[in-house]
Amino acid sequence: MHDLPQLLERHGAAVDALLAQEIPPDQQDYLSEGVWYQFSSGGKRIRPALCLMTCETLGGDPERALLFALATEVLHNFFLVHDDIEDGDTMRRDQPTLWTRVGVPNGINVGDYLIAKGYALILKSDLPPEQVLHLTRIFTTTFERTVEGQALDINLRGSPDVGLDDYYRIVQLKTAYYLAVTWVGGAAIAGVSGSQDSDSGSNGATAGVEESLWELGRCLGPAFQIRDDLLDLTVGKGRGGETGCDLKEGKPSILYAYVLDREQGSASDRRRLQEVMAKERDATSEEEVRWAIDFFRQTGALDFAESEAAALVRKADDLIESLPFSAEGRNLFRAISRYIVERKT
Repeated sequence: MHDLPQLLERHGAAVDALLAQEIPPDQQDYLSEGVWYQFSSGGKRIRPALCLMTCETLGGDPERALLFALATEVLHNFFLVHDDIEDGDTMRRDQPTLWTRVGVPNGINVGDYLIAKGYALILKSDLPPEQVLHLTRIFTTTFERTVEGQALDINLRGSPDVGLDDYYRIVQLKTAYYLAVTWVGGAAIAGVSGSQDSDSGSNGATAGVEESLWELGRCLGPAFQIRDDLLDLTVGKGRGGETGCDLKEGKPSILYAYVLDREQGSASDRRRLQEVMAKERDATSEEEVRWAIDFFRQTGALDFAESEAAALVRKADDLIESLPFSAEGRNLFRAISRYIVERKT
């Protein structure tokens, strides 16, 4: 079995070294400082490491995947910067968020600079033109789909009509592509998946592998988000020890969707939950948060979330077994799926 933490550390260090080379500190006035504050706030570099590990395990040269791997980390931080602004979050990874240090306008600008750099990194890759085009396409698809998911997430906050179908639509858009693009890109650079999109003429075999990799993301991305929903109500998510941040923001978690969809608890308690979720963040009291967490526990929402995550991992395991990878490759992906759903932070 792979020593996943060691692999993450090794590949993460390579990504950090390239980051310093490609986006040097103090290079751009009013931008570099914000970029480096964002990247120095304790991120684990999981996404780029997944790209490099996939490429290496599938027989490719991870050095050739470094620029695309860094691009996925840049995309990740672009989303974090904008997400913190949209949510009004003041803490991330137990540190003040970027916008609280530099202001909203500068925070937005740093985010915009990052997405431009993400594309620049891909275009700089010393890869065959058809591979660069393919990587640009999957990066763009990921960007587009994730924004679509965020739009749903924002506009369904506190909604009394959120069901489990809505939840899964949100998280598959918001998390599946965002996660899977790392291993789809790593596989493409290794030459395992196609160098063109399935609707643009790639052969059936490689298109089939790539679609299976995206489907793996549609399992593990939601599993990752369900774990996120649970962590928010228990140990918190690096928000200075604060729990229930998503609840205060009215985010449509799997717990909220389950209670409404399955009509759990009394009608009056469901109405009270909807009222709590619809409140402005600063107007939601700690007593209301504690009540909502207890309500989720009493209605079985926490147990339901755990079982859904486990079912998604089982489905992911079946997919992994069907992929035309070596035993080493399958072991890697199994280790990744366990890491995603068993993480504590």
